[in-house]
Amino acid sequence: MKFNPEEFLIFEAITGSRLYGTSTENSDVDKRGVCIPPMRVLLDPFQKFEQKDSFDEDDDRTIFNLEKFFKLCADCNPNIVELLFIPENKILFTSDAWEKVLEHRNLFLSKKAKWTFTGYAFSQVRSIKSHRKYFTNPPKRKPMRIDFGLKETPTISGGGLNALANSPMGMLKEEFILEISNEVKYKKAMEDWHDYVAWRDARNPVRKKMEEDFGYDCKKASHTFRLMQEGKELLMTGKITFPLENASELLAVKNGRYSFDEFMEKVEVMESDFDKWFEESLLPYGADKVRISNLYFELLKGANL
Repeated sequence: MKFNPEEFLIFEAITGSRLYGTSTENSDVDKRGVCIPPMRVLLDPFQKFEQKDSFDEDDDRTIFNLEKFFKLCADCNPNIVELLFIPENKILFTSDAWEKVLEHRNLFLSKKAKWTFTGYAFSQVRSIKSHRKYFTNPPKRKPMRIDFGLKETPTISGGGLNALANSPMGMLKEEFILEISNEVKYKKAMEDWHDYVAWRDARNPVRKKMEEDFGYDCKKASHTFRLMQEGKELLMTGKITFPLENASELLAVKNGRYSFDEFMEKVEVMESDFDKWFEESLLPYGADKVRISNLYFELLKGANL
């Protein structure tokens, strides 16, 4: 029998921009939930369930099983730990089991938030910088082997090339050293080209215009500052308040408030500030995994599996 996670929900809420206070009339409605699968699913090796995404093309929705939710939450995953602080007006479904989770949410919180929130934030920054070069100095054409002094048919390719590229160069003849070096450069150029083409062809027209108007992806910049704000509040207070107190600022950033250079300056300041917030935080250094495990089995037992 096919498992339907909706039948075993213990919690579901509206997330994303409509939670943060940064939504517009065109914003999607994002939803995340948690379920406790029945024993037949938990024990069936052919029906292992961790999460289900987007129940249909118009439904931006993810439901996690309790096990995966607990693991991600204990790791202070920014997209997951925020579910512990959803205000009542954004909750679509709750249960006694979820109330028990909330009673013990402090077990999941830790100073690890410094690395997870900044990690997610700086992945946005890396993407901004990578894409910025695509429209400020895009590749003029697809790389060709002749550009790198290579024959049309490679002498070495695939795993053999990788193995030789990582071998001591003193073991190889000089002509092979040059060929291997050029093959590696060509391979990297092709990877960059494919990344560029994928980005170029998949660009949302609105996002494209934004990047052209402001010189970088302002939506990703807004995500960067949102993650920084959430991480700061979690470290300093042990909670995240929604809607976010800097929601109007985030909307302004999304609409091009800062130049690229101003954005990068602010990122550098906040990166430095996180060291201070980490030191001042009263959160433990890691989640209480022993008590989290006990809570997990208590909830499974309470679900009458």
